[in-house]
Amino acid sequence: MLKTLISSVSLVILMATSTFADTGAERFAKEIAKYKQTDSFENCIRLRNIKRTKILDDNHIIFEMRNKKFFLNTLERKCPRLGFERAIAYNVRGGRLCNVDIVSVLDPVGTGATCFLGKFETLEKLPVQSNLR
Repeated sequence: MLKTLISSVSLVILMATSTFADTGAERFAKEIAKYKQTDSFENCIRLRNIKRTKILDDNHIIFEMRNKKFFLNTLERKCPRLGFERAIAYNVRGGRLCNVDIVSVLDPVGTGATCFLGKFETLEKLPVQSNLR
């Protein structure tokens, strides 16, 4: 009986992990479809121009700027729990957030993993397609 219960619990945990990974991948695919990736990169963005961030998964963050520009940051490595918590903190100097800076995952009990940012790829927002006919 105990062995069966442990097997069942393991299966549930495995299923939850699998579903979770799919959610991040689906969120990334859905969001990135709204943009054209330009293969044009910046090392830094100005902190005061950041309007909002969208954390897509454990590897990708979109920075929406006040000047209607958008940047995709692909982290150097997978950042544990980033896609789940979807909240970050960072300390910067000189008013710029750069590819050499570190972000910390915020969770309900404080800060979690720390992860290195990558370069900021310029995105072009695609026109919204209407499904009306």
